[in-house]
Formats: sequence, structure tokens, C-alpha cells
Amino acid sequence: MALLRFFSISGAAYKKKPSPFTFAAESTGYQLAGPNVVPEIRVAPNDLPGVIRVAKDLAADFGKVLDWKTTSQQSISKPVIIIGTVGQSSLIDNLATSAKLNTANIANKWETYSHQVLQSPWAGQEAVFVIAGSDLRGTVFGAYEVSEQIGVSPWHYWADVPPISRKYIWANSGVYTEGPPSVKYRGIFLNDEAPALTGWGKANFKQSQYGSAFVSDFYQRIFDLVLRLKGNYVWPAMWSSMFYLDDAKNGPMATEYGIFMGTSHHEPMARADKEQGRFLKGSWDWKTNKGGVQSFMEEGVKRSKDWSTMYTLGMRGSGDAASATLSAASLEEIIKWQQSVLTKVTGKPLSQIPQVWVMYKEVPGYWQKGMSVSDDVTLLWSDDNRGNIRRIPIGNENKRSGGSGMYYHFDYVGDPRNYKWINTIQLQKTWEQMTLAYDRGIDKVWIVNVGDLKALELPTAHFMALAWDRANFDEPDSTTEWLKEWSGRQFGEDVAEATADIMTTYGKLVSRHKYEDLSRTPFAFHAINYDEAERNFQEWTDLVASAQAIHDKLPAATQTSFFEVVLHPITAGHTVFEIYTKTALGSRYANEHRVSTNQFAKDVNAAFQRDKDIARKFHTILNGKWNHFMDQTHIGYNNWQEPASNSLPKQSYVTSLSGNVKSALMGVTPQYSSQSFPSTTSKLTLPPLSPFTPPTEQRYLDIYARDNGTFSYTITSSASYVSITKPNGTIAAPGPTSNTDKRSYILISDWTSVPKGSTTVTITVTNTATSPQTVATISLPLENPTLPSDFTTTGGHVESDKTISIEAAHFGPSSSKEYLTIPTYGRTLSGVKLAPTSKSYPSASYSTGPYLSFPFYTFTPSTSSASVTVYLSPSENSNPTQPNKYTFTIDDSSPTTVQPVPVNDQSSQPAGWADAVIKGAYIRTSNFPSSLKLSSGKHELKIWLSEPTMVLTKVVIDLGGGVKTSLLGPPESFRL
Repeated sequence: MALLRFFSISGAAYKKKPSPFTFAAESTGYQLAGPNVVPEIRVAPNDLPGVIRVAKDLAADFGKVLDWKTTSQQSISKPVIIIGTVGQSSLIDNLATSAKLNTANIANKWETYSHQVLQSPWAGQEAVFVIAGSDLRGTVFGAYEVSEQIGVSPWHYWADVPPISRKYIWANSGVYTEGPPSVKYRGIFLNDEAPALTGWGKANFKQSQYGSAFVSDFYQRIFDLVLRLKGNYVWPAMWSSMFYLDDAKNGPMATEYGIFMGTSHHEPMARADKEQGRFLKGSWDWKTNKGGVQSFMEEGVKRSKDWSTMYTLGMRGSGDAASATLSAASLEEIIKWQQSVLTKVTGKPLSQIPQVWVMYKEVPGYWQKGMSVSDDVTLLWSDDNRGNIRRIPIGNENKRSGGSGMYYHFDYVGDPRNYKWINTIQLQKTWEQMTLAYDRGIDKVWIVNVGDLKALELPTAHFMALAWDRANFDEPDSTTEWLKEWSGRQFGEDVAEATADIMTTYGKLVSRHKYEDLSRTPFAFHAINYDEAERNFQEWTDLVASAQAIHDKLPAATQTSFFEVVLHPITAGHTVFEIYTKTALGSRYANEHRVSTNQFAKDVNAAFQRDKDIARKFHTILNGKWNHFMDQTHIGYNNWQEPASNSLPKQSYVTSLSGNVKSALMGVTPQYSSQSFPSTTSKLTLPPLSPFTPPTEQRYLDIYARDNGTFSYTITSSASYVSITKPNGTIAAPGPTSNTDKRSYILISDWTSVPKGSTTVTITVTNTATSPQTVATISLPLENPTLPSDFTTTGGHVESDKTISIEAAHFGPSSSKEYLTIPTYGRTLSGVKLAPTSKSYPSASYSTGPYLSFPFYTFTPSTSSASVTVYLSPSENSNPTQPNKYTFTIDDSSPTTVQPVPVNDQSSQPAGWADAVIKGAYIRTSNFPSSLKLSSGKHELKIWLSEPTMVLTKVVIDLGGGVKTSLLGPPESFRL
């Protein structure tokens, strides 16, 4: 017998799974497929129906990757694949009894499986490949893992990932075991499903007698995906559906497949919300209609008692709302009564009945008052609907036998705005929040709201992978590594890294603002300061180019799936950002009377049409397979609810100038300025320039036409060491913006030639086509200080224009080692936090805790308006007894402690929450302590985070009047 090698999935950083298979023409393993070699899949007739079903799927999957069909006949042929469940399959049990198959590593475990080659399993048989499971789902997962390893993606249907063509398949010698999962129950919630999923469903499935398209043919496809992702739990669509009534096959089919069915947070005891209006006698009110409500709930248990069901307990108001008549006491009564019904109807003890109480919206407020609820109930905590966990277990809550779970969101309908169009999820944020949840004891249930599912393939795959094996995502860069591997499996190894980079950038861009929030005024990204709107839109434009380049070089069969998952959200997102960005810039340009204002309005209208075209393209791929999935409105929100139709924001236009047009034809605007020539008669000023200006900033002047006409211009400087790109040019309007607008950059060719200290250079822009010539004069302040050698040695950030802007990950070497850096997290670069299991450090004892050190150098003395602005992720006070706080000092100043999120009673969101989740950050500015006066020189900022629930992303020091208004803050300062 060959030497057996044992593998397991664990480790500090994400590691690619060791594959049980190789695909070369020659191998030392057991050949399962090749020319004239066709595998036979054997399953015992006494095994569970779900195993017999998945054996047929496995046979079909082999057929997809090979050029021939496999069989599932009972006749013996080589090579042989045996699939079965310990204690259920005579094939597996006979092999175990004969000591050929060792099942000790999987027996009596939850959802565990093994793959192994057995040599000489019986007389006359050289070898067999065995897929053995500890239970139904263990076997199913083992089969689908083989499918994925040989080249059939879990997303073969929902994202049209093509199978990988194989000519040879070999099973390696050894034993491969996986399981039990990190989280016991893992699944998805189909929600907010109109118009997209509902419209698609009605076009593809026969509707039930109640008008729902979500019948068994639909759920077969959902269950297939969930099981291939190693999930086991589903909340069904419920806006206009009733899972158990829409198709009599739904309930028993879920059990046969191995899926636990539940109901959402306001649908207790396995009865859908829409059943209340049809079948409840009386009102949905425990206080006034207790008997009617009890009868209604009990019927749900009677109907589902023989199926795999996780019962939602508790009660909320009708239609996903708080109840005006419920109290903590009445909820205790309700849950106690519900549990009595569960035991009476099912005949099982509570400890054997999966049950959750969803701590959603107002419900934690009841729990916070102090309630006595059976430990058998799983407390299913929730996020704030925007991906920020509201609560982690505290005190004795982790000792409850029912444990804790998490209800998380990738989609939502409600305040401050719906977000249900396409993917707006940053995977690193999911990793940060869900590892916090798991490491703090939330490991019984994870369920995520995936909306229509389509368009949320990537975040769903990531969430399910994390729930299955938390240990494989231990390091902060694990998500990046997982994304590379996942991209390779879907689109090909040669584009894996580039695709991962693209989707990581996409996650950063959408974390800044969800599409539905962009219609708020004023526009979130500043049209002037730091060129923020332009820079942000340029990042989108660059991303489209990168994604399109990858798409265009893929095989035709793979281009479809790449378009659906990667290229579509990027091109569609870019288009929506173009609409709002050019609207904002057009408003600015109108104030300057730029002719290009009108071109921007045309661009916006063209983008609006392109948005429709992109949706139409999505709806027509694969002969209309995904028609209706882009029906969701997403442009023109004016409140939390979606608009009835997409609508454009109001556009700006300019008309012809009056008077002497020729003399007023040339316009000039300095960078970061709301003043322009000729509107401003006084001298214009550029922002200061120094050797320590942030490297991402370049000073420039915009020269443009203010009416139709043509003129030539020259740009000169009063100093020889100042060079100017495009010092001569011609502007012509009408025409494209490349003809009507020019940008000239101001560069210092040699800083050693610039006088030390503060000087000013004069730049003139002359319209040479007028007589007398029209001249705009612009001042350029130059700062050329000397940086001491001791700071250049030790390093840190250097002031420019009274500002020191620091990305959190660029902390100094003396910082405490307890902090983790999460790469590509948040809106700009990365995030820094304490490990999830770190203890808290109350502000009274902050100095005993770990700190972050940020050395910096200033040239400008601070003023009385000097301040420190801290940028944090929009995390909640998930431990209400220890709210999020941070403390900072500069040099030896007195400490300043800030609590960014106020404490509330958990029945609603804290003050300032909406602003934080819209911006993707809590941004808190604190003045310097009154005693603190910074002189020129080296300094040190220290920051202590009190809680591991906090993530620091950026810090900005304003010495007084330096920082300008913006969403993302100033670009990072020069750093040594």
C-alpha cells in the first residue's frame, strides 16, 4: 500500500487547499479519467436520498470537464469512485468493517468529509477513490469539493463560470480531510427581491397559485449553490412569497438536499410575513389577539416539524417594523410559549431544536433592559444594515448553550438609503467585522442578506468561505490571498492576481460612497479642494481600463462570467460616478463660465444613456438568461426609498458672454481655487509648493475658453527654476474639451536653486490674440525649508502648507506590536486595529495600553485653531459597557480622549450614525489642548485605541487654517 499523507486546512495566513487531484498525462496517483478511461460513480441504494442525488451531480460534473459522459451504473468497472455516508452507506460501512477504510477522522463529526485512494479494497479491484462523509452534508460537501477541484465552479449557473476542460484526472495517494466547519449554520437570505429577482423569476418559472415564482425549480438552483459553497441555511425570499405554500415540494426538497430553512427576523415560527395577511385571524398583536397569534404560530411548527428547520423566535411588529405594544416582559412570555410549542409539536427537547432570536433593529433594546430567556435560544445579533456589527456577546452571554449568531448585510432597504442595485461591498471590511464576530464567540449561525443574489457573487463567496474555515483567514492579508485564488478558479490562473487587484480597488472605491448616496447635495467629493472629485473619478476611469484589458484577452467562454462579476459592476459604477462627478464639476465650471460646462452636461446625458445600454447588455447576454436583474433604479434618490425611475440631477449650462467677448475669452483658474480670471481682478494665488509637498500633488493652472472663439496664450515665470508644461497653446471653442481646456503643470526643476525660506514667484498667462494683450497674474508661494539630518534619519511625515496628513498604516517603529494592519482596508490605504481578542483599555488607564506612534516634523508654529482629525471606520459600540474611545497626545501634552460614537439604549442607531455610514467613516476633529503650542521641529503624535472594535484609517494634523473641506481628507504628506 502506498504511503498515506494526511492534510488539514489550517494555518496563520490563507493557504491554498492541497488538491487531491493532478491533471497531467503522467502521475503516480490513481487515474480517474483519460483517453478510454471513464470513471464510474457508485453509491449505495440504502444511503440518504440527498447523497444519491449529489452522486448524479458529480457524474454530470465529470461529464462537463471531460469530452465524454460518465455513468452511475452499478456494474463494476475501473476506475471506481465510491461516495457515501458513515453509518448510512453499506459501501462505506463495509469498507470500514474490513479495515480498508479508516473513518475515525470523520465519524460523529458535524459536516466533515474525507477523500482518499484505497489500494486493493477487495479482491480483483486495484484501487478505488472514496468520498466519505460524516453525515448527509459532509458527504454532499465532499462530492461538491471534488467537482470544484476538477473544474466545475460553485458559480457554474449563477455566474456562468465555464468548466475547465480536462483530458486527464488523477487522484493523489493520501487522505484529505476537511471539517467540521468553523460556524455551524452558514447561509444566505434572499431579500429585497423586487424588481430584479422577482422579475427574472416570473420570466423563468411557473408561478404558484399565490403568484410567486419562487417554486421548487427556483430553489433547486439556490440549494445547489449554497451546498457547493458549503452552506446549510437559507432564509427564503419573502416580499411577495410564502416558501412552504408556494410549492409543496419546497419544504421536503430542502430537507432532502440538506438545507435548514429559516424565516427572517420578523417571521417567527416558520411562517412567512405574507401568510399573516392571508391566514391570521385578527391583528398581528400579542396584546390584543394573543389567541389568534398563537394559533397562527403553532400551525407553522406543525407544518414544518418533519423538515430541517431553524425556528425564528420572538416577535416584532407587522411588516418589518417595531411593535407599539410589545415590551421586554411580553417578549419573555412569547419566547417561553414558543418553546413550549416547539417541544410539544416536535416531541424533541429544546436542546435538539435549532432556534434563533434575531437581535435586529429595536430588539436589542429589549434585551438590554434585562430579560430571562432560555439558554437554548441562539442570540442572532445583527449589523447596522451597513456592515457594522452592533453587538458582540458580553458577560455571560458566551456561556449560553444556544450560542450566538450574526445576521449581516450586503443589501438593504431603509435609512439612510437603500442599496440594492449592484455590489458595494469591501471584502476587507467583511473580514474585519466577521473575524471580530467569530473571535468574540459568534460561531453558531452566520447568515447574510444577499438581496437578489445576482451581482453579489463575490462577497457571498467570500462570506461563505470565511464561515466555513475561519482559521484559514487568520492574517489580515488573508482576504487578498483568498481573492487571488478565487479569481484564478473562476477566470484562470494567468489573470488571478490582476483580477484580485482590480476587485480590491473596486472595494476601496465603493467604500467611499454607495451609488445610492451620490445624489445628496452638495456632492460628497469636493469639486475644488484637493482635486478630490477629479481624482476619485480618475481612479474609476483607470479601473475600467484595467478591467476591460483583462476581459478582452480572456477566452470567449470566460468573458461572460468575467463581465457579470467584474467588468459589469466596474463599468456600471464608473458610469454613475461620471453622472454625479461631471454634474458637480459642471456646476463649478459654470461659475467660471467655461464653455466646457455645456460639454460636461452632454457627457452626463450620454452617461445616463450609457447606463441604460449597460443594463440592456446585461439583460441580453446568453440569450437573455439574466433579463430583469438590472431593473433596479439607482440614479436620482431623494430619500431613503428608491425612486420610481432613474432621473438625472439638474445640469449647468453657460450662454454667450455679453460685451467685449474677445477680451473676456480667456479664463484661468489656479489649482484648489474658487477664484478665477477674469472674474477676480486681484492677483490669483496657487497653493504653496515645497520640496515636501505631498508626492501625489502637482501644482497647475487651467486655461480655458469662456465663449466660442479662438485665442493663443503664453505662460511665463519670474524665476528660471520654475518650469511650466505647455507654456504655449491655442484654445478653440466650440469643440471637445481637449481643445477648449488646457492644463499646465508648475514644476521646480532644481530645489537647490530656490532661495531658502519663503519666497513668491509670479506667473503670467497672456492672451496674445488681444490688443492690448489680456494678462492673468498668479502668485506661487514657495517654501524651501531645511529638514534636520536627525529627522531624515529617524523618519516620519513632514508638514506642507500647515498640514500633516498620515495614513494609519504608516505609524512609526516605536508603536506597540499589538496592532494589526489590514491592507487595502477603508477609503484610502489601509486600517489599523487591535486584535479581535485584545482586552479593552478604558480611558482612565489608557497609558497602560498599546499605542501608535506617528513622528512628524513641522516648519510652521501652531495657532489657537490647531487640531487633530481622526478617521475611523464606522464601527459601532458593539460592547455597550465599554464604548469606543481613543486618546491622543502630542509630545508630552495632556491627553485628549474622544468617544466618537455616543452610547444609546441599543433600540435605535446612535446620533451621527447616518452621516458616518454614508461617508464610510467616523471623522472626529479635536482642538489641541490649550497648553499645547508647537514650534518648528520634530514632534510625536501618539494614539491609543481603547477597543478592538475600532479601526483607525487616517490622522490629519492642522496647524491652523491649513486643512480644506473634503470627504477623504488631504493627500498623505511627504514621508521619510
